[in-house]
Amino acid sequence: MGPHLRRRPAAAARRRRRAHPRALRRGVRAADRGVVLSARAISVTVELPVSAEAAFRYLCDPRNRPEWQSSLRSVEVPADEEPHVGQTWCDNTSVGVRPHMETTELVPFRVWTERGRWRGFSATLTLHFTDVTGGCRVRADAVVEGRGAWAVPALVAGLLASPAIAADLRKAGRILAGREGGAGGRRDGG
Repeated sequence: MGPHLRRRPAAAARRRRRAHPRALRRGVRAADRGVVLSARAISVTVELPVSAEAAFRYLCDPRNRPEWQSSLRSVEVPADEEPHVGQTWCDNTSVGVRPHMETTELVPFRVWTERGRWRGFSATLTLHFTDVTGGCRVRADAVVEGRGAWAVPALVAGLLASPAIAADLRKAGRILAGREGGAGGRRDGG
């Protein structure tokens, strides 16, 4: 790759020795510095027919995720654990990826952030909740990153993420609206 420099590459490190200190061309780095990086920022806003509190409680609980997130088969999280900052779990996706997830921010009924990592791939998703007339507005801000060989797949995933996130949030809204509608009917004597 790159232009021919008419010189040999730096020698590999031998036992108890460092690699040759020859300067590398700009843009090339040692393997441990993770040079190749791609990042894709995503922002999606969806209005849901439920309150910000109801949407927040449902969306920030990892146990509910397989119900509304199309890419998930299941999650591994203790059944009795309530959502909190530092909560960790593992997602089991339909494509075989098993990212390790962590809640990094939780401001009740306003903001929730998760970070997931799998091999050279990482993603951060922040959901912002705002009450509006007739329900709430959820803004999803995400960043998908890839290092090394994962740079191109991360870029592709980032391109596909916006419509997927919007569709998943709308599905969550339909699920919640159905539950609130059903509960409202029972309260009225139905």
